[in-house]
This record gives sequence, structure tokens and C-alpha cells, in this order.
Amino acid sequence: MAVKKFHSNKEKPGWKYDERKKQFWSWGFDIRTENGRRKRESGFGSKQLAENAVARIRISEKEGKYHLTQKDFPLVADVCLRRLERIENRKEKVRATTVLQRWTAMIPPDLKLNELASSHIRLYIDARAKTVKASSVNRETTIIASALHSARIDFPEVESWVCPPIPRPKVSRSRRERLITQEEVIKLLTRLLSARRADETAVAAQNRRTVGQAFQMTLLTGARIGEITALRWDRIDVAAKMLQIVGTKTRFHSTKMVRYLEITPTIKMILLERKEISRWEYVFCRTGNSITDYHKILSEAAEQCGITYGKFKRGGFITHDARHTAVTRMLQAGVDLSTIGSITGHSDANLILHYSHATRESRKQAVTILEDFVTGEKDSKTKKAS
Repeated sequence: MAVKKFHSNKEKPGWKYDERKKQFWSWGFDIRTENGRRKRESGFGSKQLAENAVARIRISEKEGKYHLTQKDFPLVADVCLRRLERIENRKEKVRATTVLQRWTAMIPPDLKLNELASSHIRLYIDARAKTVKASSVNRETTIIASALHSARIDFPEVESWVCPPIPRPKVSRSRRERLITQEEVIKLLTRLLSARRADETAVAAQNRRTVGQAFQMTLLTGARIGEITALRWDRIDVAAKMLQIVGTKTRFHSTKMVRYLEITPTIKMILLERKEISRWEYVFCRTGNSITDYHKILSEAAEQCGITYGKFKRGGFITHDARHTAVTRMLQAGVDLSTIGSITGHSDANLILHYSHATRESRKQAVTILEDFVTGEKDSKTKKAS
């Protein structure tokens, strides 16, 4: 077994740079198989990974030599292809297709599932980390992991196969603390829902109003913008004052988690107006996937109102902050966690608390309670009142 360092003058995914030698390097192996053929592969992140790969090759040779197994493992590319065939959601399928095709182009085309090592996945992580954020790489790695773990579904003969450890990039767990204030809400909705202006077309005015109504719905329901976009007319009963929100998170796709919300007067007004305009299956758009120029229109309205918009801008807000805001306001009003969960779709009370945020008013109320407790002000006021 020859496990050693390989060097190259060209940069390759997963390879490190040696300042002394001015070359890129990685661990790899150079061996002779039992049939006398030479097998050489590099790109492993550590010596141990290269040794593990050689050990797997030797075990596979013994199994074949002594007929210890009759399993014919599928190609990794075939596993990914079968996984794509089972994805129903269009947006999820497009995203998964991009990721899996990009990854399979980096690994050997004849790589079988039992030959797969963590280093093959590391190739993708290292390459993507140069162009996108770690959190994005982590989400894309989850798509790869999902395809590998589903191999047992599409190929029952590999039921006993154990997936190699999935490497993950380090992601800083930063928490958004942005709440949308009532003043900002009024400014934004006034701008978005105003009548057609002299400098805009009828279509542009209608698109702007649609964005305003969708954004207003996220504030009124605490729902994700994707759930509002996917709202269908057959899930609304105006007479019964009830509408259904279907969870759009990946984990909801199989269970089709549905929650029921009361139709308030403002929601009813929005729906009645949309009913006169919409000729489609969905309330806010034709396909249920996206609203025309949603982010562009919301960003322009925010800029015109003097409000910072954007996830990566200091103090900027995004639509998902409306969900944070809704949870926080309901908690401050004394609504119990179970009721909030039934509205927002959170099954875990800890998640609800994660979305809530302390405001100046709530902190002032909290310290006032402590002040009264320590000084006895509340008790003295009560006695005087009696």
C-alpha cells in the first residue's frame, strides 16, 4: 500500500497550498490491484482518509475473489439521478438538479456507491466555499446527503451500505434581531398600496399593490412568504372565516402540514380585492411559486420610505422579519405558546421563543416589575387604593 502526498502546480478542489514548495498538495494512494492494474487517486484531505479508501478497495477485492457478496453497487451518479426523479416540488427539483450535477461532475464518472468516501464530498465543499457563504454550502451539502441516504429506497440491494461521514463547513450561528416597527409597517404599506401614480403603468401599479398585499398578509398571519405565495383559492372559506396555510418547509412536503387561521376583517378585504383580479388557482400569482418582482418592488418602496432593506445590510429588514415580528407581538400580548404555534406552524416552543425578541417596551415592563418587587412600590400602591 502506497499512501503519500501528491503535488501539483495547478490549484485543484480540496488541495492545500505549500508555501515552502510553492505547490498545491493532497494525500492520495498509488497501488496495484490484485489483477495487476495500477490504481492511483489523490485529493484526500488527510492520510487517514486515503488509507481508508485503500482498505475499502482491498476488502472489495477479497469479497469478489472469494464470492463473499453478490451485491452490485450502483454508480453514485445513478443514485443522484434516481433521487431527482422522486422530487415533486419544482423549485426543490431545480435546486437539487444544479447541486447534484455540479457534484457528480467533480467525482469519477465510474465511482460506485461502496467506493464513495468523505473526501469526494469534500471536493464539492472546498470548491463552493470559494464563491458562496458557508451557510449556502451547508444547505447544498444537505441535498447531497439526502440523495445518498435515499439510496436504500431506490436500490434495496444496498440496504446494509453505510454512508461515509458527511463533512460540513463551519457556519456561524448568527441570530437576526430585526423587528419591523409599527411606524415602518405603516410607511411601507402606505407606499405599496397607494393608488396608481402618474409615472407608472397600470400593470406596474397592480404588481406593486400585489406585493403590498402579500407583505401585509405575512404580518397578519405570521406565515412565510412562500406559504402566502402558494395560497390557493380552494383553501379559503370566506363564509366560515377560515383559511388554510400549507407548510412550505422541506420537512412538511411528505406530511403536508396544514394550519387553520381566522380570517380577520383586513384579510377579508385583501381576499375580496384579489378575487376580482385573480383568474388563477392561486391568490397572489399565476403559478404559486413567486410574485412578480417581489423583492425589487419591496426594496424600492423601502428605499423611498427611508427604511434599510436587505439581509446583509446593517439594520436592514427582510420579509421573514415579519414572522419574527408577529411572534414577538403575540407573546408580548400574553398569547400562550400553544396558540402561537398553531398559527405560525412551530411545533416546538423553543422555536417560538427563538423567533421572539425583546423590545424596549417589553424590557421596560420587565424591569418595572422587578423594581416594584424590590422596592415594594406595587404593594404600597395596592394598600393605598384599598
